[in-house]
Amino acid sequence: MPPLPAATGVRYGELVMDDATPLQVKRRRFLKLATAVPVVGALAALTSPLLRMLKPNVTKFNILAPTAQDTPQGDVIVAASLAELRQPWDFKYFVFTQRYPQYTPQGFKAANVPGVVIRLPYQVQLPLQWARSVGQEPAVRRSDIIVFSRICPHLGCIYNYVPNWREVTAGYGGYVPPDPRQHALMACPCHLSIYDPADRDVPGRVLSGPAPRPPRTFLFEIRDNNIVVTGVEPGGIA
Repeated sequence: MPPLPAATGVRYGELVMDDATPLQVKRRRFLKLATAVPVVGALAALTSPLLRMLKPNVTKFNILAPTAQDTPQGDVIVAASLAELRQPWDFKYFVFTQRYPQYTPQGFKAANVPGVVIRLPYQVQLPLQWARSVGQEPAVRRSDIIVFSRICPHLGCIYNYVPNWREVTAGYGGYVPPDPRQHALMACPCHLSIYDPADRDVPGRVLSGPAPRPPRTFLFEIRDNNIVVTGVEPGGIA
């Protein structure tokens, strides 16, 4: 009896159809995908309202980028006039209102950021490298006017601008600045951090105390002889 012709893909005790296998695999993948789509859709439908309840400003179904609209917005204000800051070391306090959109669906939650604008005895390069990270371009990059947030970056106390450095020595822990820094300073009454607003390399440099960095700064413009604050460096402490 002549031998039976060999059948490709057929082994004893089982049936394997090589030509059908790719079709079966594709069918299984399709079924898995068809099953997964409604599940993912249901999860998105459930997650979206929950996320929007927690963060009302999240766009419907935009669950992958919940912080896309969280950039705070500040109220543009006149911090001082140039006439108020005629002489070196003249200063003025002001309050900048920062609005955070993620708190309410219709409006913002406002937070007040106290600031101080100072006339320095010479121009410095303003520490505004942070501006581009929030999509802004500084109108003034070098100036003898500088504007700081008064929130101490250590633990968030409000520090003071002290025109006479001797008052810093007397009332802020006994710190005595070296001769080149014996001028107006900024000092925190809580934990006695001392800052130099006129440091040529790092304006706001920490001279003494536990503060980990200089105070944050404001963006400003000069409009009609007024110093107009337009934005503040993000962050609060540290």
